[in-house]
Amino acid sequence: MPKPLPKKVTKTQEEKLEERLEEKLTEVVRQQEETRAKLLAEKSKLPYVSLTTMPVDSDAMLLISEKDAVAGKMVVIRKVENELKIAVADPNNPETKRVLDELDKKYTHQLFIASNHGLQQILERYKTTKYKGRDITGQIEISEELLLKLKEELKSLEDIKKKVDGMPQAVATGVLEVIVAGAMQNDASDIHLETKEDGAVFRFRIDGVLHDVVFLSTKTYGLIISRLKLMSNMVLNVKDVAQDGRFTIKLSDMEIEVRVSIIPGPNGENVVMRLLNPKSINLSIKDLGIRNDAYEYLIKEIAKPNGMIITTGPTGSGKTTALYAFLKEVTNPEIKVITLEDPVEYHLAGVTQTQVEADRGYTFAAGLRAILRQDPDVILVGEIRDKETAEIAIQSALTGHIVFSTLHTNDAAGAIPRFIDMGANPTTLSSALIDILAQRLLRRVCKFCAEDYDATPEELEKIKKALEGVPATVAIPDYSKGIKLAKGKGCPKCNNTGYKGRVGVFEIIPINEELEKLIAKSPSHAEIVEMLKKTGFVSMYQDGVIKILEKKTTFEELDDVVGQR
Repeated sequence: MPKPLPKKVTKTQEEKLEERLEEKLTEVVRQQEETRAKLLAEKSKLPYVSLTTMPVDSDAMLLISEKDAVAGKMVVIRKVENELKIAVADPNNPETKRVLDELDKKYTHQLFIASNHGLQQILERYKTTKYKGRDITGQIEISEELLLKLKEELKSLEDIKKKVDGMPQAVATGVLEVIVAGAMQNDASDIHLETKEDGAVFRFRIDGVLHDVVFLSTKTYGLIISRLKLMSNMVLNVKDVAQDGRFTIKLSDMEIEVRVSIIPGPNGENVVMRLLNPKSINLSIKDLGIRNDAYEYLIKEIAKPNGMIITTGPTGSGKTTALYAFLKEVTNPEIKVITLEDPVEYHLAGVTQTQVEADRGYTFAAGLRAILRQDPDVILVGEIRDKETAEIAIQSALTGHIVFSTLHTNDAAGAIPRFIDMGANPTTLSSALIDILAQRLLRRVCKFCAEDYDATPEELEKIKKALEGVPATVAIPDYSKGIKLAKGKGCPKCNNTGYKGRVGVFEIIPINEELEKLIAKSPSHAEIVEMLKKTGFVSMYQDGVIKILEKKTTFEELDDVVGQR
């Protein structure tokens, strides 16, 4: 595990008093600006608006160019049909009048008076807002030269800490660039910004584990939060409710979308950024870590003309990546593939992708009905959550479609009771299902610092016990006379954890005739497991032990993620 960051030195009473005084003076100046704006509104007989408390529609804002908005000290805050609600600093400003004359050729308008401070806060959005298709999203542009330079400088988490610690406190954009580039360099899936009493800490989730990266002062944290809100199209001044947004990291060869979630906490707002890197799902079925015997079986199964294949596992276990790998295997110009996701995170060539919008009534069930009218051959449903979606998916599988979907269960056997608990008819379920997969992701032994060692007698006993009953068709390294296993000693490449990258462990339940009869009787989880013991079933734990014998992972990792079964 990574070493914890050294404890931050507590600020002196004098420093805290100085910060509070600075904040108070700033607030006094802002209040004076708002008072002057109110007086001007009264004099001009126009309504006053506080832009520090009002959310601004970014679609409407972009109806005026940044150049005109800055010159006229004005911003469109809302568009209602053909009328624009426009906030201005001074209605008599010649530039303001010029822009209004241009807008009046297409729209009617209503003017509001706002303070210079409020306007400036909204005008900052122009620097980080752009159109992306129909959506509006913020953007960090990282040039190829800067990215290459940062990659050379940021080879470990310690390098990122040193880089940020050496930067000016007020350069929020520069800090974000370093953090984002560092996350990409270290293959982080998520970036966390967690508040403490005297600042905040950036953390990366790498290979499923959180690592502390760098501590930020309260001042830098505040600047970073404001910058993220601007880029993610969130309301700047709202700090006591959860907000969601997104922005884009624009590279020379691709764009990486970042989904941002902010929630309030006792010491300030906490942020999680999910990095949706297209490279992370550019995997084939073999790349997932599936054994050769299981791979050959799955290739035949996903090529079937109809039926339902379910993958199960908790959040972050690689279910979506596995389903995308299946889609890439079956997609060709002769068939139509449609997905229904919540939300669409990665874009696949040759596939029609749609997105759930529950607030508009486009749920999984409604979306699945609509998809069936599009004459698909293959359907991917992001998740089956309720009876209605389950029933439509089952009927789709029975009427000539191949359906891929996911369920949240602990193992493959748990999927069947879960379907029945949701209200699915056991008889039709047994006819529709063709396979159930369960999976987890284990950290790989770092190839840069891996060392072989002789398996201990205890480990040999665990291996022997775990692999009892595994079919002869499954290739297993010979361990009868002792064997060498592998572990990482820790190096800069793996941030001294001994692990780098992840590999999947899987279990697959083929729905054969015997199991089909059992499903029709609404069996319990225990009854299904008992039957599987007689069929040569390979569990996730057993698959993990095989990967330990192949020197891909360790018992510590397997026992921690999968647990002894």
